[in-house]
Amino acid sequence: MPFFMGVHMKYFLLFLFFFSVSALAEDEVKIDQIRKEYNSLLEKRYVLLPHKGNFFIPFSYNNTPNKEVYESLTSREEFKKRGEFNRELEAEFQISFLVLVGKEIFNSEFNVFLGYTHRSWWQVYNGDWSRQFRETNYEPEIFARRLFENTRNIFGMNFFGYDIGYVHQSNGQIQELSRSWDRLFARVFFNVGKVLISPTIWYRLPDTDNIDENPNTKEYIGHGELLIQRSFGRNQFRFKILPGIHKMGTEFSYSFPLNKGLRYYLKLNYGYGHSLIDYDKKTERIGIGFIISDLFSRAR
Repeated sequence: MPFFMGVHMKYFLLFLFFFSVSALAEDEVKIDQIRKEYNSLLEKRYVLLPHKGNFFIPFSYNNTPNKEVYESLTSREEFKKRGEFNRELEAEFQISFLVLVGKEIFNSEFNVFLGYTHRSWWQVYNGDWSRQFRETNYEPEIFARRLFENTRNIFGMNFFGYDIGYVHQSNGQIQELSRSWDRLFARVFFNVGKVLISPTIWYRLPDTDNIDENPNTKEYIGHGELLIQRSFGRNQFRFKILPGIHKMGTEFSYSFPLNKGLRYYLKLNYGYGHSLIDYDKKTERIGIGFIISDLFSRAR
């Protein structure tokens, strides 16, 4: 992976970022179409709404796997012949959905949702360690969402909604490998031309037991993230930034339709904060697989 890894990936992702937000086309994201389909889903009972994306990546190559964190296990005499616990090639998948639990609460324009995102890194090619799920991040959340009936234009940016809520994230591991934190967050949705932008800011809640499992998160992850999405015909690009104070993480993804509900999916990660176990370790990863179409990708 000589081109995508190392410093080349860093500059490649920076190029993709500027490419995704430049040369804005005159026609815009079809916000009315997204809003219409979204509202129609809210009218249906027992439906799971799309949230942060559902994908499966059978081939995910990490050029810089974090092996140090597992040394307490791999250094044991009875396990030395098994080799590395965290190998470069693995699979990765994510399941993410919303459930509507309160509509127009207190006669307001807010709907309340329960959300859940489940993301796993699976050492499916590592038979020496029984093809284990190396890391799984569990992310339940609850938040209130307001979508405007009419888009609000402010300084050329078309605002159409925002969220306010609480999120917990954990990897469910034993003490030595445990990572968890709680946050309050606010998220805004707007578009400029064909670019859909969603910045999120958060406040990390103090740990109640005075044991910080994720010290210095602001150094590596910061106080929020920025998601940028843009389409060129049937091609969809997404760019995510985790702007830490001294470090940062970036994620670029590209998808193209396979059929009506499924898309080919390419994802690149560089930097910090991409999983809880590796939040303070640099990641250089490339993966290819499939992603389920969402409201944005269908509004073309």
